[in-house]
Amino acid sequence: MSNSTMPYFPKYSIYQQVFKRIYSQINTANQQKSKWEYFVLGMRVYQWLSEHDPAYTSNLQFDKIIEAINEIFDIILSLLEMMKSPPSLLSAVVYYANKFVSRTGIKHNQLFNLLLTSTIVTLKFWSESIQIHNRMLADIFEFPVQDINLMERRFLCGVDYQLSITEQQLETFMSKIDITSSLKASLQLPSYISKSPLLSSSSSSSSTSSSATTNSQPTRLSASNKSGSYCMEPAVTYMGSASQATANC
Repeated sequence: MSNSTMPYFPKYSIYQQVFKRIYSQINTANQQKSKWEYFVLGMRVYQWLSEHDPAYTSNLQFDKIIEAINEIFDIILSLLEMMKSPPSLLSAVVYYANKFVSRTGIKHNQLFNLLLTSTIVTLKFWSESIQIHNRMLADIFEFPVQDINLMERRFLCGVDYQLSITEQQLETFMSKIDITSSLKASLQLPSYISKSPLLSSSSSSSSTSSSATTNSQPTRLSASNKSGSYCMEPAVTYMGSASQATANC
């Protein structure tokens, strides 16, 4: 085939270009991060890592972990915006992921794929504006579409396909997140959060400082690669009853 007839393949697909533009705008605006709800949800995600991956949280500064979680949240919010869905769906994303983690556990290198999968499921269940296609999402994040399909099936299995939730259930979920215990690892709240009355009863926290490598933050825009093949986060193996589900990634 001559050069004149060679097809042109842009560096980024149209979906990636749109997503990157929205992500840049959200990351610059930084409006959602100032909301208390955003911080509370981030603290719940931090608690997953503290409970199920203590070696990770003990070897990395609290603020660095929160920063990595916030970056993942920015990606989720960008995806919600791209799909014409309200940012309030972030609560549902974390709610579903919390159900999954309570049964399977979580490691820090599984975090991005877990929250991405929960976002996909949330959009498909709640979005009324745009039809969600896994091939488009695989294109945006440069995942094989087969991996997206497999992660979605495993996630749905992990939450027993129970996706119906009420506003009251979300409010109850938010109210039960224990903020003060997690803040014991930090001297103060991140600068973008104003102190909430919910913390008025908390005592001053002690500082913990430790060294960490720069590549130990939660995976962001790519699947982790183990032994040359994709590590299927959140991969789940059901051993016996469903209550014994464990992450095998």
